Amino acid sequence: MKLNFNREARNRMLANIAVAVVGISYYFALLHLDAIRGFTGTVLAILRPFVYGFMIAFLLNSPVKYFDKCLCSFLKHNKLRRALSVLLVMVIFAVLISLLMAFLVPQLIDSIVTLVKNVQDFALNLDHYMEIWVNALDKQFHIDPELYQQLLGTWEQILSFSSSLFLSGVQRLLGLTGQVTSGVVDFFVALIISVYLLMSREEFFAQLRKVLYALFSKKTVENLLYVGRLTNTTFNGFINGKLIDSLIIGILAFICLSIMKMPYALLISVIIGVTNVVPFFGPFIGAIPSAFIIFIVNPIQAIWFLLFILILQQIDGNIIGPKILGGTTGLPAIWVMFAILVGGGLAGFAGMILGVPTVAVLYTLFKAYVRQRLETKKLPLGTGDYVDGGKNPYLVKEEKKDETGTNQTNS
Repeated sequence: MKLNFNREARNRMLANIAVAVVGISYYFALLHLDAIRGFTGTVLAILRPFVYGFMIAFLLNSPVKYFDKCLCSFLKHNKLRRALSVLLVMVIFAVLISLLMAFLVPQLIDSIVTLVKNVQDFALNLDHYMEIWVNALDKQFHIDPELYQQLLGTWEQILSFSSSLFLSGVQRLLGLTGQVTSGVVDFFVALIISVYLLMSREEFFAQLRKVLYALFSKKTVENLLYVGRLTNTTFNGFINGKLIDSLIIGILAFICLSIMKMPYALLISVIIGVTNVVPFFGPFIGAIPSAFIIFIVNPIQAIWFLLFILILQQIDGNIIGPKILGGTTGLPAIWVMFAILVGGGLAGFAGMILGVPTVAVLYTLFKAYVRQRLETKKLPLGTGDYVDGGKNPYLVKEEKKDETGTNQTNS
């Protein structure tokens, strides 16, 4: 007997099969979560050079396009012009990295070593002052001997815990340095991959569009390409703008801290510049450990430092940042906070940076979708028309209709 399925029944059956397959796969994934996590970590470790290469190509794409445009009047051969542009950008990139490694890294290491020594001296002096203070209290108020010993014991535990916490942080920093050193090979492989991507950018995107047109309808491909262009524009503007803004803030901090004769000016300037990449919460993330580092040497200078950071971030938030970033994201402040908190919870420091442009893309797409739906229903597009008591003709019409129906019913 031959079974005949209409299109609706066939689609319903395929949907049920898909739900069953997803449910069974999810169940087995929960049973073998450790194995899946280990497999995912292995795959990501293998693909790490490609990820780094894509990131380098993404950051260097704008300078390559700039040199390509400048050389257009001198060189008509496209491949030769692109090769020369990539070579110039790579040379500049290599020089900047070399200068950074030659001047910044040794001074940072010296600052960290000196900081560890000062922390140990600070802990000993603090322990001595605490003992003097407790003895003075004992002479004046005649503290019970057991309470006296408990106070000293509690203080030693706090001091021991704080010292171990700080030393563990330093060890993690040194471990991170070791990881960076071990990733030198991945970095050079990533450079080669980025050169290939920059050289064959048009060909790569042409192949991608070819595959998309082969797999999806024309309208779907146009929507995907729009999303891709929007994502590229948002991420490119935000990340490049934030890097330039953070570099300017780091340089300004180093100059001002050097003039103010603050200790560890270079180390603190690097911390301020790096954490400034994170929107909104970046100044607080960098100011707290920096103030603690200065407090170890001179508590009064730590107060002046916090005042300086407050002024610097006001200048950055109201003058420097808007000039560089402009309206790159277009996100309200509440969504910026949401993006940072969710991104930081999912992917740490990188998530705090990439969360903002990601939410900005989703926000723009959803805003366009809402606008399209309102236009289809021939409704007003302004938000003010939907405020309670506003002059939305559609809502007023519905209210009149409800009032008319109510009156008829009452009569």
